[in-house]
Amino acid sequence: MNKKVARNIKRIAISSTLLVMVTAPANAQRPDTRAYNCGQVIGTIKQYGSLVWTTGPTTYDRIVSNRSYCKHGQVPKQKYAPTLDNPRCRIGYTCVERLFDK
Repeated sequence: MNKKVARNIKRIAISSTLLVMVTAPANAQRPDTRAYNCGQVIGTIKQYGSLVWTTGPTTYDRIVSNRSYCKHGQVPKQKYAPTLDNPRCRIGYTCVERLFDK
């Protein structure tokens, strides 16, 4: 293999690595309830059944549409979160251990 080919392979490898490093965090971001209206959040949760949402500057939670998405021994608890049009939108449920449900 000549030096020019080796140099091009190295450039491609470095470029590919940088591309993955730059795009991976953007793809890993959670949807934020504050960026959607109440109906959109509710509809999305009903469509997918269970999603992890950002609900505030430093908070996030797994929101489910119904009890079937909770593990055995867990119960659904109503979840409220801020949305574009409602500071206290009832977006669905979180799953909590029966022991701690109050």
